[in-house]
Amino acid sequence: MRLPRLLLLLLAAAPLLTREARAQEITFGTAGSLGDASAAVALGIERGWFADAGIQARIVDFRGGAPAVQALVGNGITYCICAPEHAVRLRNRNVDGAIAFALDRRHTYSLLVRANSPARSLADLRGQRVGITSAGSLTENLARLAFARDGGLQVGRDVELLGAGVGAAQKAALDTNRIAAGMFGNLDSLRLEGQGYRILYDWRTQNVPSLALIARQRWLEENEGLARRATRVILRAQALLLDDREVATATLRRLYPELPAEVTAQVAAGLPDRLSRDGIYTRDEITRLQDDLIATDPSIRPQPYEVVMPTRLLQAAR
Repeated sequence: MRLPRLLLLLLAAAPLLTREARAQEITFGTAGSLGDASAAVALGIERGWFADAGIQARIVDFRGGAPAVQALVGNGITYCICAPEHAVRLRNRNVDGAIAFALDRRHTYSLLVRANSPARSLADLRGQRVGITSAGSLTENLARLAFARDGGLQVGRDVELLGAGVGAAQKAALDTNRIAAGMFGNLDSLRLEGQGYRILYDWRTQNVPSLALIARQRWLEENEGLARRATRVILRAQALLLDDREVATATLRRLYPELPAEVTAQVAAGLPDRLSRDGIYTRDEITRLQDDLIATDPSIRPQPYEVVMPTRLLQAAR
């Protein structure tokens, strides 16, 4: 009786073993950790939707967007969860970067100072060090553009940018006076404001492409079926986050268990105003992104919309 029972157990487990053997791996690289704008990736993993699509999804956290992009260029990750401007920068380096999915349509950063700081405007930071996440990141580009346009300051001459990491590392640099001001993401800004810190400059109201899944064009073409399945999972998860406040709140709570409940609820309520439902940036959005990028780096050559934002895969996945 023992042998038939063993055979039955093996037969019952066979579909699971076969599915695991067939699963194809994709790796998401973050600029620190998964956050509110990339919660769809977390939700897709938690609900088992990637696994159901035959995908083994992994997350690798980097210290800023620039290291994550380097990993993408070196084929160490499949998707970089980072600023969409990196697709333009990569094309300028003859690397086939492309926006595989538009996640967020608003910038999520604020520049914070200590509450007792004498600085009241960007101009007041003349001669000071300002924290960014890492060199070559979105935070560097945002700071350069804001200081030039609104502060009348030139980075390198009037103000110094210092790579200070994300979240707790940025806060530590600010607390120890290594920097006079620091760049913080939306959740950290909401948590810190009024708790001994205040916002000096806020990018969160600007409707500009801010976070996306960046991939290599060649990989997308050579793995079209896999990429399409991954896109469908993200579309499904993004739609649920936009349409179900309870799911959005619960997902954010798992990502940020230390946040006060009222902050988590506030972020969840704001997701429909930020996140992209179809994963596609418009031509006007990509044009503005490139205009801002060129304003800080005139050596950048603008790229055709279809190169930066290839929509065929996204349209086929719907």
